[in-house]
Amino acid sequence: MDVTIRKRSPYRMLATDPMEDVFENQTESMHVVVSLGFISRFPRYNLPSLAKDLFWTIVGLLAEKDDRGQYVHLNRHGEIAVTQDRLAGMLGVRRPTVNVAIGHLMARNFLWKTGRGKYQLHPLLLYFGSAARQDEAIGYAKAHFKDKALPVVPEPGAVIAHEITEDGVADLRA
Repeated sequence: MDVTIRKRSPYRMLATDPMEDVFENQTESMHVVVSLGFISRFPRYNLPSLAKDLFWTIVGLLAEKDDRGQYVHLNRHGEIAVTQDRLAGMLGVRRPTVNVAIGHLMARNFLWKTGRGKYQLHPLLLYFGSAARQDEAIGYAKAHFKDKALPVVPEPGAVIAHEITEDGVADLRA
């Protein structure tokens, strides 16, 4: 797969195919489609506060536009392009700290990595675009998994993994 770097001053958008991937038609109405169930459960997830802050920082980046009114970080499939260095700068932490926080979000299937500096937000939890575009994003995301199904988002407190500690085995909870 070829990756094209499309320069947009002062930002860069990574896209697999700039003609197909990014929002080219800025006249269509854009909406934030959010699962209210997810938003009401989000505070109860066993996440470090930085991971929660990172999630909302990423959500905030979805609406960022350049000086021509084009979306900077978002493509039509619900993927965002942003570097960990940029996120670290926005949060005032080091990049390895952001990497750990992204790992917490990925472990709960809120997002997953689709390429270098490119992440897919779970389109059933949150999507920025029209309802028709959300349906496209769901199909696009499903196509990238072996069983053609979206990953399940665990309920808060559910065991999502086991980790080995000095005291034995401990449950990692969502």
